[in-house]
Amino acid sequence: MSKIMTTDAGSPRLKAHLYVLGCKVNQAEVDSISAFLEQCGFEIDHSCEAPDLVFINTCCVTDSAAGKSRRLIKRLSEKYSQTKLVVSGCLAEIHPAMITKVSAKALVLGTHAKDHFPEILSRDVYNVPPVNSHPASSCSHFSRAWQTTRSSRARAFLKVQDGCSHRCSYCVVPIARGPSRSMELNQAVRSAQILTERGYSEIAVTGIHLGAYGRDLSPRIKLEDLVAGLLSGVPGCRFRLSSIEPQDFSEELLSLISRNSAICRHFHIPTQSGDDKILRDMYRPYKTDLVLRLTAKIFESIPDACIGMDIMVGFPGETDESFEKTKEFIKKSGCNYLHVFPFSPRKGTVATELPNRVPKQIARSRVRVLRNLSTELRTTFLNKFVGRKLDALIESVGVKPDGRGKGLTDNYISVHIGGLENSLIRRIVPIKIDKVTQKEVLGECSS
Repeated sequence: MSKIMTTDAGSPRLKAHLYVLGCKVNQAEVDSISAFLEQCGFEIDHSCEAPDLVFINTCCVTDSAAGKSRRLIKRLSEKYSQTKLVVSGCLAEIHPAMITKVSAKALVLGTHAKDHFPEILSRDVYNVPPVNSHPASSCSHFSRAWQTTRSSRARAFLKVQDGCSHRCSYCVVPIARGPSRSMELNQAVRSAQILTERGYSEIAVTGIHLGAYGRDLSPRIKLEDLVAGLLSGVPGCRFRLSSIEPQDFSEELLSLISRNSAICRHFHIPTQSGDDKILRDMYRPYKTDLVLRLTAKIFESIPDACIGMDIMVGFPGETDESFEKTKEFIKKSGCNYLHVFPFSPRKGTVATELPNRVPKQIARSRVRVLRNLSTELRTTFLNKFVGRKLDALIESVGVKPDGRGKGLTDNYISVHIGGLENSLIRRIVPIKIDKVTQKEVLGECSS
């Protein structure tokens, strides 16, 4: 029976597989877990046919996400029948019985237990019962477990905030993640410094409700204080801010971003709807005019910015007129791409009990309409940059059949680039965009 913390020097290293579904916060957590496992004598080796440990970080924000998580757990449990399986994430908090039904051997770590992962690793996980004795609501401090020091990708994800204290009527995340809690500013800066020391040129700053960063700290600070701290404490690094709620953009934050090229010109705004009545029923704390003023300010101060939006369709009570309002709102906003998804009723949320459900076939049709609109908006945006020079983070080299690698510009353009050398991975280099096709953007390195 293997014990995680007792690998003898010189003995073969234990092998682990890590899997992640869902948001960038989940990805950041798996990066941290990977580092912990390596410190405890594991090697993360997905080519190993008989790993000693399989870890899955799940998602359940929609039925589709929960289904993917459930199927992955079942498949891996059957494939690695002799391996210890550890399952964490939102599904583990909300539906632990669903997991044990699929895999009776799984060690299920709810949110509170996941925050204490280092302590759990110090024990013999083969003898630890499922750990769900404390609900997510009991999480009161940002866990020391999430100091990111490495990443499996070319850019690193730095989780600085967790949980959400606002209860949108459709959202299960506050139940799954608990209240908002923030990493201390000096710890966030030190984590970013470590990442740059290890060769990362871009760090994506993530959180469940990133705009709420610092409100729970003493003394209370704001997101712009974090951004300013990162800029001064980690010079030479490029930072990308993940989703920020419309109401959380302050004048100070926008001014800070517009004045500093080290902050990516990329804004992802979870707007959810373009109809004020639907926003009210969603318990969203703003109206569409606030979002329109915000996007106008962004484009005024940062002309080449890329703005994306989350849009939910099929929310209870969404009529044809409501949907048309959303389409017109999107066009007025000037946004450049959409993340569109249908309403998915979540047990324990207010929206589950709302009347006037939208039939699934109508919701699916509306999803298609908005995804087509997103393609049009994205194509128009991309074509603006043909022939222009931009800075791109090199994410891969020679992965395409034609030998092209991939780079990501600060304003969120994924470019396939020829003639890249391995030494350029994780580095930010000047590139020129040559062509936009139906499938991809082509470019080349530029002096």
